[in-house]
This record gives sequence, structure tokens and C-alpha cells, in this order.
Amino acid sequence: MVNQEQLDALSTAIEKEIKLGHKQVGWKLGFGSPAGMKALGITRPLVGALFDSGEIKSGAEIVLKNYNEPRVEAELAAHISHDIDSGASLNQIKNSVSSFVPGIEFVDFHSPPINPTFVLSENIYQRGWILGKDNSTGWIEAIDKEELLTSMGTEKWDPFDNIEAIIGTLEDNFDECNKVANQIGRGIKKGDVILLGSVFPPHPVNGKNFHVSMFGQDICMRFRN
Repeated sequence: MVNQEQLDALSTAIEKEIKLGHKQVGWKLGFGSPAGMKALGITRPLVGALFDSGEIKSGAEIVLKNYNEPRVEAELAAHISHDIDSGASLNQIKNSVSSFVPGIEFVDFHSPPINPTFVLSENIYQRGWILGKDNSTGWIEAIDKEELLTSMGTEKWDPFDNIEAIIGTLEDNFDECNKVANQIGRGIKKGDVILLGSVFPPHPVNGKNFHVSMFGQDICMRFRN
């Protein structure tokens, strides 16, 4: 959960997008690695919002000249099949997950992350995202890093050795997301999507295609200068 100042910053960021005619379609967690939390002086990941305006089709192209400090992240993501109540038990949360899928998040660090309130006022630098298709496979108890692969151009990277040590457990991340979502007053809704954290280190964008393979799906974000 976040304090009132941080909650107000996130609420203002969400209201700004809604006034522009954008529809909220989910949530995202950010700065959830030990290094990220230490840098901001927090003990839990930050929670931001996802909007329909940020959804990108796999294979679509982003023009880099429109951004200052673009980064791309390979994400563990989830599709939600039922509303999650504020006091939902762990089993109820698990039963509300339709599937886990690969995700790609595009962020722009146009200003330094000076503190949690500022980062939330920027909606955790969120600029765009791609998700794999919902295949209704339900909750998973563990993430097999052997199933994960990411690449940019001809370069390939291995995932973190212990993914949960970097992004936290799935249970804790859903619990934190649900708490903040209900503090905001919206909650987690049927049809929402959630970016749960980056399973590979964030990468500077060098103008090449970025691929993520996970759970038998491959998605791609393309870039040009």
C-alpha cells in the first residue's frame, strides 16, 4: 500500500489520462527489483496504471526520436477473468487469473526517478505495452526460466537466475496490486491486464527489434530512429 501523498500522485496521473479520453484497462508494477526498491527507499513495488492508449500490437513500430531515454523491458503479465474483491483471499485471486503471458513494456526515463511520489506522478514512466494472447491456462505455481528468452537484433539474453528474487512472488505482487487498486477506488476488474515485473534487466533501445518468448508465445516490439 502507498501513503496519501503517493496515492494522490497516482490518482492525478490516472485522472489526467481519463480526461484525455483514455480508458484504464489494467495495472502495472514497477521498481520491484531489490536495486530499484533500494534506489527509491521503498519496500514494495510501485503500482501504476495501464490505458488503452498505450496498447501496441505485437510487431508494431515505435519511432524513437519522439522519446528522451527509452528503455524496453520483458515482462511477466497476466489476463484477469473475474473482478478481484478488496478482501479477496489468495485462492480467490488465483482463480481470477485467466493466464500468464509474455509482455513487453516501453518506458521513457525523461527525468530521474528522484522519489516514489514523482515516479507515480509520471505513472512509472509508462509509454506503451504489448501482451501475449489470453490462452486461459490459469494460475502457475512457479516460473520456469528455461522457457524464457529475449533478444534485440542478434543479441540474446538469459533471464535472472531467480526470477522471484527479482520481481517478488506472484502472490505478493498480486496482493500489493490489489491493495493499491482498491485504495485508488477502482480495483482489479474482469478483462484487466497486469504487468507484474521485468524478468530481464531493462535494456536501452538501440533501434533493433525486441523479442520476448514465454509460455509458448513470442511477441515483438519494433523500433526505428
